[in-house]
Amino acid sequence: MRARRRPFFSALLVLFVGLSSGFRAAAQTRDAGTAPGNFQVQKLADGVYAAIRTETPGFAVDANVVFIVNDDDVVVVDANDTPASSRGVLAALRKLTSKPVKYVVNTHWHDDHILGNQIYRDAFPSVEFIAHAATLEYLPTRGVAARSTMKESATQFGAMLRDMLAKNRTGSGRELNDEDRAAFRSDLQLVDRYLAEMPGFRIVLPTITLDERLTLHRGRRTIDIRHLGRGHTAGDIVVHLPEEGILVTGDLVVWPIPLVGSDQSHVSEWSATLGKLRGLKAALIVPGHRPVMRDDAYLRLMEELFISVTQQTGAAVARGETLEKAQESVQLEEFRMKFAGESKLRSSVFANYVAGPAVAAAYREASPKPARSAT
Repeated sequence: MRARRRPFFSALLVLFVGLSSGFRAAAQTRDAGTAPGNFQVQKLADGVYAAIRTETPGFAVDANVVFIVNDDDVVVVDANDTPASSRGVLAALRKLTSKPVKYVVNTHWHDDHILGNQIYRDAFPSVEFIAHAATLEYLPTRGVAARSTMKESATQFGAMLRDMLAKNRTGSGRELNDEDRAAFRSDLQLVDRYLAEMPGFRIVLPTITLDERLTLHRGRRTIDIRHLGRGHTAGDIVVHLPEEGILVTGDLVVWPIPLVGSDQSHVSEWSATLGKLRGLKAALIVPGHRPVMRDDAYLRLMEELFISVTQQTGAAVARGETLEKAQESVQLEEFRMKFAGESKLRSSVFANYVAGPAVAAAYREASPKPARSAT
């Protein structure tokens, strides 16, 4: 275990969901409102609660948050996509306990897991923020560059959603069904809230980082924070409560469709990381988004998906195929059916967040790397 403490300072924003293709591609195809109170608090064990988001599944997301209430303090796992969203979650925590938040663990660097940090900093000035070292490296560097076009992209995405709702048709011309309309309205409210709050965003960077493992002992409770491998990003960490049998995965696990970024995800390693997650044999799994899971069946399905993508794409690279050709030759229909079923909306999400970016990420990883100059 190696932990490093860094001083707090602010930087600019990173992407809303952190997936490079998200807003531009998503508009081809989500009535639950997305007000900051759109979550349900579930008790998982004594002193352990999850604020599970209840928005309609679609293209835009806000994060699940976990409260670990200890003898003298609280550990919070992940923040939310806007300060207002985190204020609502913090208000729910204060109904459970008056104990101060000592640590906030950010499972990775994407906006929907870190933008609410500023609310915890304001409410608890001595709070520490724990993340992987890669998160501290990313946020003030590549994260700044990634965010430079965010306002324009989000505005365009919102305009496309409004247009499709007004015309009652998707970008491909298909008439909207009830699932589409509910998802689009939910997505639109998330985007509008993000844009409205953007001028007040303050990035709070990690004050404590880890490379592989950091274990907290809070009274009688053991909180094991681990980097088991790369997957959704290079800086994914999970929080394991071994005595309670609870595992908080961040976006290494997302239901109903995995979230993959072509430029940030590591598809060829993701399946091995999921195998290590399953090896912890947790009774309850809290994903980055959507419902608490009580077995590892969904993790196995994700594992199979990424193994298949990696193998098929590697074979395409070996045949000398271009990325465009590989995206045609890699066959994922079996997995689309397993994840999306007959849902046209989820099939579109699968195409935008899995089939396209997962193959692109696997292609990048399987391609020969340029030789470095000796000079």
